[in-house]
Amino acid sequence: MWIGVIGVGLFFIAMFPVNLGICEKSAYDCRKISDSIQIILSVFSLVFIFSLITYKMRQEVFQSWWRFVRWFAPVIILVTFLINSQRQSGGMGISGAIRSSFNLFIIGIFYAIFIITSTIKIILTYRDKK
Repeated sequence: MWIGVIGVGLFFIAMFPVNLGICEKSAYDCRKISDSIQIILSVFSLVFIFSLITYKMRQEVFQSWWRFVRWFAPVIILVTFLINSQRQSGGMGISGAIRSSFNLFIIGIFYAIFIITSTIKIILTYRDKK
């Protein structure tokens, strides 16, 4: 749960770099890096939420879920980082819009897999241990 708390804290710091004095308003590169960090750290909000859900449950339920999260969360972070580090074509071109939509679709699939699998693991393990 503490990993989730720290990740969410860093996520919010990356979300408001200008307000917190980390970046100047005119520093485009700093804000762009902060946006990339924010996207990568967004997975920790889900880790924190599911940690809260499993916190009051039996230890077996949490451990079952954690065995999944500890390998899948780094995969989501890596895929998000790789997608966001691609060079995007500038302008209003069709190829840029298609690439952006496809990237969003791929990231959405990974987050959906994370949410659905986490929910199923928690429910099935909870039912088995009940």
